[in-house]
Amino acid sequence: MPDDKNFFAGLVDFSFQQQLMRRLVKVLYIIGILAGGICVVTYVVLGFQNSPAEGLIALVAGIVSFFVGLLIWRGLLELALLIQRIAESIDRATHA
Repeated sequence: MPDDKNFFAGLVDFSFQQQLMRRLVKVLYIIGILAGGICVVTYVVLGFQNSPAEGLIALVAGIVSFFVGLLIWRGLLELALLIQRIAESIDRATHA
């Protein structure tokens, strides 16, 4: 498996010899963190525009839901990597 190719060369690798999942997981995790943070800030700002109590509730609930969502997102990404590693191990074992 050649790992020295760049990301864009891997996108047009029609033989699927290069694994992009490990590189893609890092980007997806950062996107998940940014999207969650933007959502929390948006809900808090909109909550404070309605009333201070609603803003505080949105702040507390937003922080809790952000970390729970981040935990779930991280688990799903790790599960995807685990499935890929299992597939690679099976491929090595059958073609050895």
